[in-house]
Amino acid sequence: MAADQPSPWILIRGLIRARYHWGDFPTRLQQQLPASTPLLMPELAGNGERWREKTPFSIHAMMLDLRQQVKNQHHSDQPLTLVTISMGAMIGAEWARCFPDEVQALHMINTSFSNLSTPWSRMRARAFFSLSATLLSGRDLEAAILRWTSSQPRNALAKEWKDYAQRHPLSLRNALAQLLAASRYHGPLSAPVSNVHLYHSLGDQLVNPRCTARIAERWQSPLSVHQRAGHDLPLDAPEWLINEILQA
Repeated sequence: MAADQPSPWILIRGLIRARYHWGDFPTRLQQQLPASTPLLMPELAGNGERWREKTPFSIHAMMLDLRQQVKNQHHSDQPLTLVTISMGAMIGAEWARCFPDEVQALHMINTSFSNLSTPWSRMRARAFFSLSATLLSGRDLEAAILRWTSSQPRNALAKEWKDYAQRHPLSLRNALAQLLAASRYHGPLSAPVSNVHLYHSLGDQLVNPRCTARIAERWQSPLSVHQRAGHDLPLDAPEWLINEILQA
C-alpha cells in the first residue's frame, strides 16, 4: 500500500451488538473521509452474522479475534484508527495496550473499566435488572435495549432490530460470556497510545457518564460531551459525533 494511503478505520460495537447495529453511521462517516479510506466493521463471535459461534470469555480474547479478522480483510501494516463504543471501547483499549504500534488513533464512546468505576456506575441498577429480566424471559430484547440506549422513541427501529435478531439469534451462553468479560475488564491506567479521544452522553441511562470521564481524567485525554444523547451516541447524534471525531 502506498505510504500516503489513508489509515484504515475500524468500527467496533459493544455488548451483544452486531455491526448491523451501527445503522447508517458508517455510511455517514465514510462520506466525510477520503474516498480511498478503508472502513472495516469486524463482527464479534456470537453476535450478528457470527451468531452460531461461541463468544470468548475475555476482552483480550475478543480483541485477538477481531484483530485477526481485520488482518484477514485488510493486508497492510499501516496503523489503524479505532472507533469504538461501550464494550467495543474496552476491546479497543486492549488492542492499543497490546499492540500500540498498530493503533494510530483510538476513539472511545460511553465506556467503563472495572478498575476505575463501581459496578452500579458501569451499568445502572434499573437498566441491569430490566435487561437481565428481558434476556432471561425471552421477551423483546431489542425494544428493551433501545429503551435504555437511545434518548428518543424508536418504535420502527425496534421492529427492524427485532427482525434482525430473529434471523441472527443471540444465545444466552454468548450473552453471559460478554457480560462476564465486560464486567471484569481492567483497563490500562495510562493512555496506551498518544492519540486518544473520549466521548460521553449526559443522557446515558445505561452507563453513568462519569465512567468515561474517569478514564479521560486518568489518561489525561480529551473528552467530548453531548448534553442530551443516550448511550448509543452514534445512533442519537451521528453528525455531532462524526464532527467531533474528525476534529479530534
